[in-house]
Amino acid sequence: MSTGRLADIDLTDASVWEQAAPHDWLDRLRAESPVHWHDESDGPGFWALTRHQDVHRVSTSPREFSSHAGGPLRLDPEPDALEQLRMVIIGMDPPDHRTFRAIVSKAFTPRTMARLEASLRAETVRVVGELRDARRCEFVTDVAARIPMWSISELMGVPPEDRQRLYELSHALIDDQDPEIAPTPDTALVASAEIFAYAAEMAARERAHPSDNLTGALLQAEVDGRRLDDMEFTLFFLFLIVAGNETTRTATSQGLLALLQHPDQMQRLVADPGLVPSAVEEMLRWEPPIQHFRRTATEDLVLGGQAVARGDKVLMWYAASNRDPAVFADPHAFRIDRSPNPQQSFGIGEHFCLGANLARMSLRLLFTELLATVQDIHLEAQPRRLHSNLINGIKEMRIGYDVR
Repeated sequence: MSTGRLADIDLTDASVWEQAAPHDWLDRLRAESPVHWHDESDGPGFWALTRHQDVHRVSTSPREFSSHAGGPLRLDPEPDALEQLRMVIIGMDPPDHRTFRAIVSKAFTPRTMARLEASLRAETVRVVGELRDARRCEFVTDVAARIPMWSISELMGVPPEDRQRLYELSHALIDDQDPEIAPTPDTALVASAEIFAYAAEMAARERAHPSDNLTGALLQAEVDGRRLDDMEFTLFFLFLIVAGNETTRTATSQGLLALLQHPDQMQRLVADPGLVPSAVEEMLRWEPPIQHFRRTATEDLVLGGQAVARGDKVLMWYAASNRDPAVFADPHAFRIDRSPNPQQSFGIGEHFCLGANLARMSLRLLFTELLATVQDIHLEAQPRRLHSNLINGIKEMRIGYDVR
């Protein structure tokens, strides 16, 4: 465990997270100061939560801990940006959140997922099948990024010829901490503007020629007796494209890396594909796609023995809560048969990820097909991680393999 002053721990330093999640820091905070006041150079400071039970309480208490008050991200947004965030589902509180969630959830019903599964399996077979023509690939771009982009595009009705560009734009928008992805201060702004323009065109096409995809459902749905206006639809579209791409791509890449770093678990999974569902849950626990989300206290209260004031920022660190020894036996061991596995990577309560079932399906299909198609997978270079303390991303992972 790390030594030194707790005050010297800086969870806002993206260069630290670029190397790996700082589990020495997180373990020490959980043991010594699980609800820890953390100063920040670019804001007033925040409470850092590292225990599973505290993350659960904050996530399931929207009246006390608001997504609407200050937004879901660490940095305090400008007023105009905050108003836009409040139009997106992750920036809402009840009752608005429940109303909007009911609309979007229609795209993720068991019936919809069952209908999508056959097509998703066929697309996965096609993408993984392309690996037979080579003995190496850049896994993030060639495999991990393609499946979730296909899935969310199918749901939204995005034409195939537009999907790559939208992937690039969503990558630049959400991964703007990384200077390689966003080389200039206005990269994310430019990407956002292009996605906005594209969404407006999609809305116009959909209104002229209605369909039964999620775009059509959003445009036809009524909230409190009215339909979404163009800004609300555009923000929803932007969120779904970004969320649908980024998190599943990240989970796929991190999942393969975890198996490569634990060859005994890889061998078990190859020998027993029936372990794929539990392996997926362990991949999500081991490397959560999103490192943290924020809430804002709506009243003075006590959390984990600490007096939290109204207006204080509270950050839930999933890399820490997912390795809480009070909940997970031997938490720093990667075990594909771990059960139970109450990992919090999809959130809990009001903001539990709507696309969780789709993400799980995508990961199960991908790893089942991948391990049945190729063998002796190995890294050909050290993976390059994203410069971010928000997205737990891998931006390049070159692998070699043999074909079965």
